[in-house]
Amino acid sequence: MPHPLPITVLCGFLGSGKTTLLRQWRTVPALQDAALIVQDLSELAVDAELVGDHHQVPAAGNMTGRLAALHDRHAREELHSSMGRTLEAIAGLSPRPELVLVESTGAARPWPLIMALAQSSQFQLRHFLVTVDALSLHRDYEDGAALDPKRDAEPMDTALRLAATVLQEQIQFANAVILTKIDRVPEPSWRTALKWIRVLNPTCTIAMSAHAGLRYDQLERTPLPNLDKLRGLAAKLGLSADSAQATAEPIDAMVFRDRRPFHPKRLYEACQHHLGTGLYRTKGFLWMASRPGEVLLWQQSGSQITLELMGWWRAELVLNRDGKLLPEEVDFLRERLRAADPRFGDRHNELTLIGLQAPRDGFAQALKDCVCTEEEIRAWQDGERFEDPWPTSMRRQGG
Repeated sequence: MPHPLPITVLCGFLGSGKTTLLRQWRTVPALQDAALIVQDLSELAVDAELVGDHHQVPAAGNMTGRLAALHDRHAREELHSSMGRTLEAIAGLSPRPELVLVESTGAARPWPLIMALAQSSQFQLRHFLVTVDALSLHRDYEDGAALDPKRDAEPMDTALRLAATVLQEQIQFANAVILTKIDRVPEPSWRTALKWIRVLNPTCTIAMSAHAGLRYDQLERTPLPNLDKLRGLAAKLGLSADSAQATAEPIDAMVFRDRRPFHPKRLYEACQHHLGTGLYRTKGFLWMASRPGEVLLWQQSGSQITLELMGWWRAELVLNRDGKLLPEEVDFLRERLRAADPRFGDRHNELTLIGLQAPRDGFAQALKDCVCTEEEIRAWQDGERFEDPWPTSMRRQGG
């Protein structure tokens, strides 16, 4: 029998930098052959598209090439069975991968995920890594002091308390904790955070990351997770194989979809007034009337929002404004757009909202109010300019 395939899990609460770190690791030639499993609450495959080949994103519960997308119910109630089928498929890959990388949903409860991964003797858990956002600890959790289990009686916002509970559990099951975004907080803050991480997990390895600048090989000497010890921890926390939920309740996801463009100023104002503590994460792709050609990757975590340029909509490229496309290339784009929306082409907004129900619903309504009216769409079609308070320069990712 070949040696068991090592599995590295990248866990961590919503918006703590898992995808950014994994994208960086995937640029290393030694990791490009790894099998990938993405567990995501959403029905959308945003993270799978970002860390894999965005031209071959599998449907939920399926595997394409070396990428498996365990989304929606496959990330929750069907996690164990879906993971079993995925591991079986990975074991049959040829050539055999040297490593399996798993990105978990930020709302993952670690013990059910570990149990799902440990069901096959053909695999071995090598790392259970947990990313912890130093900026979030600084802003919302007193640099980690609010994670002290002895402070349960302390008053705290309900949504923040739930997030703290999930984060505590994730840290306790980690064999290594990666403190991210340390470049965005004062040194005394991240040093205090280290102290409280150590209170929750005295034996884990702790690494620090600025600008997602942690290499995978820096974790090489980290001891393997001790499954017997983790089993004892699960029993102590009352987590049995039958009762443990795969994700933290009542955190859930919904999808906002609309083909119309966002009004840039209204979207900006909505973010200033409608991002409550219970909306932990939003992510997806959007377009704005002021930037009709740009495919924008939107990521929000708490009060932090980033926009990245991912490429260009076909509906913009087909116009061939710079004259660089050959006639056959323009014809190809026109053919691909034949069944697209007659006004917007392939442009669309698709955002996953993750959090508690009331904040999710509230922000979804705010987003509806941000899309352009019919009058504004006519103005866009006539080439009128829209006030745009968003940054004019942004990071470019993908193609």
